[in-house]
Amino acid sequence: MMRALRGRLIAAICIACSGALLGPLSQAANEQVASAPTFASKALFAKPVALRGKLGDADIQATLRNKEQMEEGIEGEYFYFGRSLKVLLAGEIEGEDLFMEESENGTDVSGQWEGKLQGDMLAGEWQSADGKIKKPFSLRIVKADEKTTQKPPAGGKSVNGKQ
Repeated sequence: MMRALRGRLIAAICIACSGALLGPLSQAANEQVASAPTFASKALFAKPVALRGKLGDADIQATLRNKEQMEEGIEGEYFYFGRSLKVLLAGEIEGEDLFMEESENGTDVSGQWEGKLQGDMLAGEWQSADGKIKKPFSLRIVKADEKTTQKPPAGGKSVNGKQ
């Protein structure tokens, strides 16, 4: 009887120890898997990416790229077709979730973007800094061969400086 009790005790200790050893390993593996989409989305912006679409009813084009230190987030700018003003963007992307703030003057926040990146689409909601105005946005990544057909903003020059 003592022998059976000791056998059960040893088995219980082995099971407890294996869980204690495997727990941190499985947690590390889960963290690696969870961070994979984050890395993939950040890798997308390693080089500047042009996106085109709608902010409310207006046609816009945005350019996004990683900040100099990739872990610090993304930055860029956008403009409305037909207007020369470029609005600065800065924010973060975690997996498919995006959050950015915008600034028309480079200092004060003039709006916020919250959306999701799914495939070649970035969609969500823009709101004014005071939260009183909200507009949907939907932007699609522009492929390299499509960039040559872009509409120029007011002033007669396209984003790449050509007439």
